[in-house]
Amino acid sequence: MVFFMMLDMSKYRPFKEMGKTCKTRKIKEKKVIWPDFTLGPFLNGKYRVRMIGRGDVEEVAELWRQSYPELYGSPYEFVLFPEEYEEKVALRETWDGDRLNKKHCMPVVEETETRKLVTVALLTKEDKNLEIEYSLLGTHPDYRKKRFTYGLGWAIREKIEESGAEYLTAFLETWHDITQILALRGGSRLAGIFPGRFTRWQGNQQEYRGCVVYIYNFIGEGEEYSTKPEEWMLSPEIRELWEALEKINRKIQEKFKEIDPERIREQLFG
Repeated sequence: MVFFMMLDMSKYRPFKEMGKTCKTRKIKEKKVIWPDFTLGPFLNGKYRVRMIGRGDVEEVAELWRQSYPELYGSPYEFVLFPEEYEEKVALRETWDGDRLNKKHCMPVVEETETRKLVTVALLTKEDKNLEIEYSLLGTHPDYRKKRFTYGLGWAIREKIEESGAEYLTAFLETWHDITQILALRGGSRLAGIFPGRFTRWQGNQQEYRGCVVYIYNFIGEGEEYSTKPEEWMLSPEIRELWEALEKINRKIQEKFKEIDPERIREQLFG
């Protein structure tokens, strides 16, 4: 167990005094605790969301290989190797400790009739930043373009505030736009585009650098502790970029403002 270490910083000064436009708080031990994202049967009882255990790791790794083989050779390629899970991923059998100490968790969507795992997500936490990265989402090729991914998104949305995190980030691939549309419909804010951000498998032993789109959300009180643009020191070009992003995000918000979460809940659970 890692304990929070106090350091006397009284003789030091920040480069610039910031935090005048937001709330501040005393530094203390910070911890993101994985909530159990389990969600009972939805879409007429056909699917459910649950957390993985040791007995699932071979099937989950194969699901990643089927759904997201581009990860081979990337910083996230450990999901392709089941022997990596015990060390890195929160598992049902050791949940009480893992939810505190494991950096990753993997909720899955299971087809209730066949018990087949059809979708898997990877979430990554950063305790000291009170941040969760919605790192990856993979769906078996035979089950793509089905609405059950809403169930997984709903489970994460319903439970994520229990984690203690206050910031959620995600990156979206650019070989399709479906996850981009779903994320923006769900209220995420556009942060930018990173050309060449990650190495991606092309086939055989070939790779390239892929482009990803970054999005973010505040969780709970996170936005209250975030500095506001009026105290940022930005060059004219970067100020112009920020204003353009804000304009686009307002447009996105307006476009999807009619989406009713309760209606989605009714469609999922009847």
